[in-house]
Amino acid sequence: MTADNLRHDDRIAIGDLLARYCDRLDAYDIDGVAACFTADARADYGPGRGGEIVSRAAIAERIRAGQAAFRRTHHQLGHGTVTFDAGDPGRASALTAAMTWHERWSGERELLALRYVDELARVDGAWLLDRRRVEISIVEGFEGTSWYWWPRREPDDRA
Repeated sequence: MTADNLRHDDRIAIGDLLARYCDRLDAYDIDGVAACFTADARADYGPGRGGEIVSRAAIAERIRAGQAAFRRTHHQLGHGTVTFDAGDPGRASALTAAMTWHERWSGERELLALRYVDELARVDGAWLLDRRRVEISIVEGFEGTSWYWWPRREPDDRA
């Protein structure tokens, strides 16, 4: 197998991991979500969602508590890029856009457009999330919640 084929297989495995995270999140399968992370992973879903947390167990607890507010959710992945670490074949980074929809138990609905800024590690042959940061570009609902905004340059000739 050539290096290009291996990289292709890694891209597929990373895509599967990102999709599995969303699928397990929408199923409220917290153990399944936690299994997507390394044991000592770091995640930051934004300052209004508690800021950075460290460890698979802490991430699972944060997600359990946060997702309990919703009757249903839907996380839909969009465009994304994967970059492999040239010096370490077991490391990669990914930027992945997503639309997320949430329905609270009260029936109130909320929408976020976001991107996952991820660092990934291959552990025992499987790709896992090692670092995750969420950046937002659109918020409908989530009143009073503070977020990290998806960076965007201003045009020089802004109208």
